Amino acid sequence: MPTSGLISLALLGNALLGFLVPWCVVGRLRGYLVMLGVLIAWGSSYSLTKIALAYMSPFVLTLFRFLVGALVLSIIGGGITSGWKPLMNALLNGALFVVLLNLAIEYSVNPALVSVLIYTQPIFVLLLAIILYNEKPTVLQIVGVVVAFTGLLITVGVYNFDIGDAMAILGGFVWAIGTYYYRRNLARENLVRLNAALSLYSAIIALPTLALNPYFQLSLMAFTWGIVVALIAQVVGFLLWFLGVRDLGPVVASSLSILVPVFAFLFAYLILGRVPTPMEALGSAITLIGVLLSQLRR
Repeated sequence: MPTSGLISLALLGNALLGFLVPWCVVGRLRGYLVMLGVLIAWGSSYSLTKIALAYMSPFVLTLFRFLVGALVLSIIGGGITSGWKPLMNALLNGALFVVLLNLAIEYSVNPALVSVLIYTQPIFVLLLAIILYNEKPTVLQIVGVVVAFTGLLITVGVYNFDIGDAMAILGGFVWAIGTYYYRRNLARENLVRLNAALSLYSAIIALPTLALNPYFQLSLMAFTWGIVVALIAQVVGFLLWFLGVRDLGPVVASSLSILVPVFAFLFAYLILGRVPTPMEALGSAITLIGVLLSQLRR
């Protein structure tokens, strides 16, 4: 399967988008640009992860992703952000979220469903905004998120709910809490150093999960794919995600992020040669409509 050229293109595209964003553009426009980068980074990461998992267990890949991310980001940022708040940020937005994601994939009878259920996150963000933080999302924002999530459910079709699905939804809830925690406690921190701390602390927190499955194929390909996943999902993806939350707020950023499964289907075709079914195409279209509605202010 000819994937190397497409992988290189994906890496190049993410790097260019991450580092050549026109920083003279500020506010919401920059936020939308970086969120496009998030969609590309995290959308491609599902297919890249699938390839990497041929060489290592999900838990080894988790640790690999965090360790490489910590090394690269700490070098770029000249250190890490220390303290209890970055540690809590790592627990919510890093270790706990990724471990739940890996467990969901491990136990779900339909791994494709995991990407959809993780993106219940915007629903939880709206609930937190209303219940805990007294924010006032518009009616169209609420309707848009509901419509988009409905489209995601249509994308994967009818399924039997199992423990893997429950873990995926729990992961979405944890991510929603982490999104608000970051915005209210760490939004003014240096993004590179904060994400270096997230990666390092997450690696330490996630270390005990290796006992569940320590499989790793000692080879050049294993290290290569581990580095690819770490750079795309951890370094580029999280840097752009937190910048998007800073510029757009958690509700809008989370609404846009539910397009990640749509991009995941696109990259599954480009990288793995998988063609979406008619139901997947229909669900993706409904998702796009929902996201459009969620961006309307009136």
